[in-house]
Amino acid sequence: MSNTSGKHWGVDIGGTTTILGYLTNDVFKTVSTLQTIPSEGPEKLLTRIWRIISNIDDSPGSIGAGIAGLVDRKNGILIRSPNLSGWVQFPLQKRLIKIFRCPVTIDNDSNTFAIRAIDSGEISSDGLSLLITLGTGIGGTIIHNGTILYGTGHAGEFGHMTVDVSGETCPCGSRGCWERYAAGEALVRYFKRTENDSKIADPGEIAKLAEAGNENALKAFDELGEWVGVGLANLSHCLSPSEIFLAGGLVKSFSLFIEHARHEFNRRCPYEWNVSALSSCSDAGAEGAAIMGRALSL
Repeated sequence: MSNTSGKHWGVDIGGTTTILGYLTNDVFKTVSTLQTIPSEGPEKLLTRIWRIISNIDDSPGSIGAGIAGLVDRKNGILIRSPNLSGWVQFPLQKRLIKIFRCPVTIDNDSNTFAIRAIDSGEISSDGLSLLITLGTGIGGTIIHNGTILYGTGHAGEFGHMTVDVSGETCPCGSRGCWERYAAGEALVRYFKRTENDSKIADPGEIAKLAEAGNENALKAFDELGEWVGVGLANLSHCLSPSEIFLAGGLVKSFSLFIEHARHEFNRRCPYEWNVSALSSCSDAGAEGAAIMGRALSL
């Protein structure tokens, strides 16, 4: 798989949005933001990705892909994804190699986000830290002395930690998972509980209403914050991290739920609240994937 391009591509496949860009001379350029459309299946998305990349670069240097779900990094397979219904045992790495004929590596999307944060120095290379991505679902990464900890391969699936044993059913097959209470879909559910006629299904729109003083939107963020605090307290009890970093789409609205999250954390956990939002932009996951891909050629 010879190649002449200096471009190292990053692909961030989320449950709602897919972001593409490339890294060259240590500068990342976002090229496209697509709707993922999980119901269409992975092959149609890969075709759209191929069209965009091939129009710019006929010989990529490498491709790194982060995807929302349980990833078998060794074999390059997406095992399953609660937010990508039907994408089961999908050989993502093999398919990308066949399409682009270049080195390819894949990982969970939260981990690629963490790779970018470590590379930029936003996350310290000393001590134990947690990165938690709050978006359509919840992802997580454990970082120790600048290195991601994978355990047997899948450490960091914080979103599927049980917080209510008799709670909401989750697409993962369990019940009461944290992401059913502290992610984007939960926020929409809380809002619609009091705004029964609302057609709004976008957390960003609810955030705009909250910022404008809408009482029901503010209450929805209060409830979200309480559940964020519950999960952070559990993780702090288990791992005693020096720092917890939040990232992802919901973190743009951090100011709307931080106080309730902090209150719930302090009510449940004796440790110091040391939680902050990463300044990383929305393409950080794609950039981290590109950094991960670039390492293949070093």
